[in-house]
Amino acid sequence: MATASEASQQANRSAMDPKRLVVIFYLIAGIILALFLERVFGMLWARFGWGDPILIEGLDWKVSTLMGYLLAVGIAVGAYFHPRTHALSLDVASELMKVTWPTWSETRTSTMAVVVASLVAAVILFFIDTIAYKLMVEWLPAVWGTL
Repeated sequence: MATASEASQQANRSAMDPKRLVVIFYLIAGIILALFLERVFGMLWARFGWGDPILIEGLDWKVSTLMGYLLAVGIAVGAYFHPRTHALSLDVASELMKVTWPTWSETRTSTMAVVVASLVAAVILFFIDTIAYKLMVEWLPAVWGTL
């Protein structure tokens, strides 16, 4: 199994250009946005009772579908070519290329540590909550009732 530094060096040797990561991100984000906007426009068309005829028969693309896809493409292309957004995206991708990602065994070990710590905290809080409940609901009223 490769160490973390070896894995980082391997990633850097792969010569993946940060621009490639940025393009992949914008493509995936555009597809997700297109699917979301397709649903939103479909609900708007149904809500207002507007006619939503099918434009492309085989794909069942309606006017609302086409509007959602076109708006998503416009937003993705506009964001990609906007100078500040593009520069920020390239900076983020460049920094991600420098990250030393944990190995699978490190991830598994860390996850188990978090699960165990969470369970221990849950048990401790359960006992504190149980004692506090008994104190406030049963023990203190019993003591005050005898005064």
